[in-house]
Amino acid sequence: MIGKRNTTFLKTLAILVCLAFTTVGFAANPNSARIIPSGKVSIIKDGTVVSQFSQEAPLPEGALLRCEGKCAVKLGDVYMVADPGTVFSVESTATGHSLNVQQGTLYYSMTESSRPITFNTPAGNATTSDVALNDSELKGFVHVAGNKTDVGVIGGGTMTLETESGELTVASGKKVTMTAAEHEKAVAATGASGGMSKRTQYILGAVGAGVAVAGGIALASSGGGGSSSSSSSGSPAAP
Repeated sequence: MIGKRNTTFLKTLAILVCLAFTTVGFAANPNSARIIPSGKVSIIKDGTVVSQFSQEAPLPEGALLRCEGKCAVKLGDVYMVADPGTVFSVESTATGHSLNVQQGTLYYSMTESSRPITFNTPAGNATTSDVALNDSELKGFVHVAGNKTDVGVIGGGTMTLETESGELTVASGKKVTMTAAEHEKAVAATGASGGMSKRTQYILGAVGAGVAVAGGIALASSGGGGSSSSSSSGSPAAP
């Protein structure tokens, strides 16, 4: 009888120890993606604001966000700062970051070890691949206005963008402009009716001085490169 009780006790203890280590493991590995707003951030669903917050919190990945003031996003290996009014969402995996920008301007900094960023915009999509630095980090921006998107490098190096039209090399002070243009589909030999489809045009150009200055100030004031740490004591989910 005593032996049976001891066996039951040991089994129960083993389960409790396993649960304890599992709990510690989850606590030691919280969601590292954070959003740090300077004003309100609205969460939008189906065109309607469903929630708002104004303090540092874990990034609600995949949710469509609108920054009413400037807000910084820390992804561990990539740092971003969104201008007021920017509407975007971010989803991260082990292989890269998917950045969906519907409107506004978002500045980013990355290093050679950063995972690729895929820019998904109304005008078209592009993904960063090779990044060659001549500084500690590459600083760039994405700006979306209507059917036009600019993705550029403010400074720090050169990157390659993979687009549906092939690879484009973007050096410091340069940008790629994506424009969505409607064009008529070819009518198939079967007699199927044609229709309008969207084609993205890519044009290399120079970054305006105003953008470069604004981007440098935005990233510098927020710590740049993800090195800053802001932990408001009033954060709803501070670590």
